[in-house]
Amino acid sequence: MNYWLFSLINDMANQSIVLDALMIVISKVVPYIYIFILAGLYMQGFRTRNFKLRGESFATGVLFVICLLGSFILGSMFYENRPFVDHTVVLIVNHAADASFPSDHAVGTMALACGILFYRWNLGTWMVYGSILVGISRVFVGNHYPGDILGAFILVWILTALYNKLLRRGVVRVYKGLDRRLMHAYMKRFQPEERY
Repeated sequence: MNYWLFSLINDMANQSIVLDALMIVISKVVPYIYIFILAGLYMQGFRTRNFKLRGESFATGVLFVICLLGSFILGSMFYENRPFVDHTVVLIVNHAADASFPSDHAVGTMALACGILFYRWNLGTWMVYGSILVGISRVFVGNHYPGDILGAFILVWILTALYNKLLRRGVVRVYKGLDRRLMHAYMKRFQPEERY
């Protein structure tokens, strides 16, 4: 089933220059856009003097790191070759022949989407959809099996649920002490005549 679904999606590659280009962009560029979105939200928190926005953005960054660590551990426990190692595939984005499961691109984008969903529902919802597209694109370009993507998403959803229940508020509280110093430095550098 996993390989059958992979073939169904991957066989569409090299059929349309436009579709290939779109999938390559989604696969390679969208993860960086997500990082810039999180950084933008964090900086907006400074510009608007909104601690909640800064704190939740920081907490999302911590979730992102936790999910990537979880991905590394899971991949070490259940190693799977890339599709192009064991099969003849349509490979339109070259990749090292390392662990395929789970997909780090899917983990990273879904972690950022779920983290932002916690405090920016509309934006986070669109980012979840975008993350699903990233997952599909990783299969399309020949780098991952569908199971790698699904496994990545399930990992993120489980870790996000545990994080939000057990750790998120504590992370924001710990960040609060650091934030005051950062905000003071920001105000001194960019708005020296105003008090916060």
